[in-house]
Amino acid sequence: MGTFINVKEVDLTIFPDTNGALSAIISDLCQTSEEATVPVATPCVGSDLDDVVYQQIAEILRNQQNFHLEGYKTLCIKRRMAARIRSAGYKDPDAYVTLLQKNIREQEHLLAALSVHVSHFFRNKSVFHALDKQIIPALLKSSRRNKSKLRIWSIGCANGEEPYSVALLCQKQQLKGDLLSIVGTDLSPEALTRAKRGIFTAERVQNVSSSMLTDFFISRDQQYQLIEPIRERVQFFRHDILIDQPFYRANLILCRNLLIYFSREQQQLIIEILAATLLPGGYLVLGRAETMASACRKLFVCIDPAERIYQRIGIKEDCETG
Repeated sequence: MGTFINVKEVDLTIFPDTNGALSAIISDLCQTSEEATVPVATPCVGSDLDDVVYQQIAEILRNQQNFHLEGYKTLCIKRRMAARIRSAGYKDPDAYVTLLQKNIREQEHLLAALSVHVSHFFRNKSVFHALDKQIIPALLKSSRRNKSKLRIWSIGCANGEEPYSVALLCQKQQLKGDLLSIVGTDLSPEALTRAKRGIFTAERVQNVSSSMLTDFFISRDQQYQLIEPIRERVQFFRHDILIDQPFYRANLILCRNLLIYFSREQQQLIIEILAATLLPGGYLVLGRAETMASACRKLFVCIDPAERIYQRIGIKEDCETG
């Protein structure tokens, strides 16, 4: 097997604080393929995970991993926890809690189970078509005119497919590296490690054009690795949108399929954070199943209702709280 190129270390000066954990983008409320393939051990570790066990696990994650479950929809969290308990081979949830308390590695496995890592390049092609034809050209024109750096933030980036997809679109526009900063953030250290390596299966790159695949990927052992110049355009961090300081003065933020797993109050808080993070005229992309919090709509113009693309207007201001 060939040796893949190691990615360079990221520049930690981009974020004021990189010690937090990105609020997990929890997987589908319904069972995922991963859940479906895990044999059920006992009813006690099903979706009806005991509330006491749930709170014990939440406390461990909060105290030892700085990951807070407050504001998430409990049912989908319980499903993912139950799947991880079964996958770890435990029939007794209390025994799993004992393991989790002492085993940092298992804590990381659980965090990975709570995060979405099933993605691929140019997922939802129509969104990336809008970015390619409308949003990125407009941002690049402004960046070149003002000789300012274009800053892009992909929240919940999983294995890096989304920020790398954006990097490939920027490469088409021949934007110089010193005028572009792309950041991908996620909860899971395991996912971020994979993202930095930039190695993907054929399934993950199925939406990549043949010309891009030839020009920007190295094929080895039925896998594809992005070439180093593209990988160097994206920096990855573990980050919590509700705790850590955001990536300020962003021109484009992709926050797809995160809000739907939070309470209404937390959804509004996240939109407030993103609104304050975006420069006036910057763009926010949400998931198709998500809508803008009503109290924050005065801060954005909807550019593309179908693709949930919004443009920041005016100056930085607070959302209504009523």
